[in-house]
Amino acid sequence: MPAVKVTLITGYLGAGKTTLLLRIAAGCGMRIAIVMNEFGQIPVDGKILEGKDIRMLELTGGCVCCSLSGEFSAAVAELLETAKPEWIVVETTGAAEPSALAYDIQENMPGLRLDAIVTVVDADAMVRFPNLGHTGKEQIELADILILNKTDLVGEDGRSKAMERIRGMNPRAAIMESERCDIDVGVIFGIRRNAAAAKHKTHNIAFECFDYAADGALDHDTFLAFLDGLPREIYRSKGFVRTDRGSYLMNHVAGRHTLEDFAAGRTELVFIGEGALAHRDRIVRALESMRK
Repeated sequence: MPAVKVTLITGYLGAGKTTLLLRIAAGCGMRIAIVMNEFGQIPVDGKILEGKDIRMLELTGGCVCCSLSGEFSAAVAELLETAKPEWIVVETTGAAEPSALAYDIQENMPGLRLDAIVTVVDADAMVRFPNLGHTGKEQIELADILILNKTDLVGEDGRSKAMERIRGMNPRAAIMESERCDIDVGVIFGIRRNAAAAKHKTHNIAFECFDYAADGALDHDTFLAFLDGLPREIYRSKGFVRTDRGSYLMNHVAGRHTLEDFAAGRTELVFIGEGALAHRDRIVRALESMRK
């Protein structure tokens, strides 16, 4: 029986991985299964993908490349047995280093074949926060395909600098530019990766995470002001919010935030960043104070 091919989607926090998954689910033309890894306990990305004609499993509350490695193997075994997919797509948390999963797939999972590592790169963050750190560098350096996303948020000079930088870090990868990961998703399948992955050492995750959930509505204007005032240490926040004007999908990355209409039954938010826990009590109090 031929091995089932795997595409590994990685990229830093908020780069656009889930947006890419939505496009894959809508247009890849194959029977795929998706394994999603969430850093927090609230499965935000999984709820965004609900209703799509795909089989999906979620791993929450840790990093799939280290603390959840056993759960990943079990999830894949379940998918192979029950869904019998043509292809498996794995979305890692932004804190994951892809070498660990690549090594496990290549060395320890004989029923799978790693087809490609696809890394989504946030062009805006590359310009405004050039210090990538080890994890961000590894995600770019190991990629077979690099998607330079959010090019609409940077000028031509910023786009050129981001492109030059990632090309210098990984000259062998194919690079595509995009806004909201609007690409022909067919081109990321069938890459037939040949590079072997080195054995991965468990890395120390610098990020901390906490969740907030509440019934009822929040005051809309106060919530927008709250987002504007989030401390710099909260690099990433996402989730669902109900306000007195409607319900929304909220995304906050590196000081920028968006609200999109989304049918959410309650407010469920995740906050991620270095030193995030030091701000938890103040953030929770602020959210509680704006409940209607």
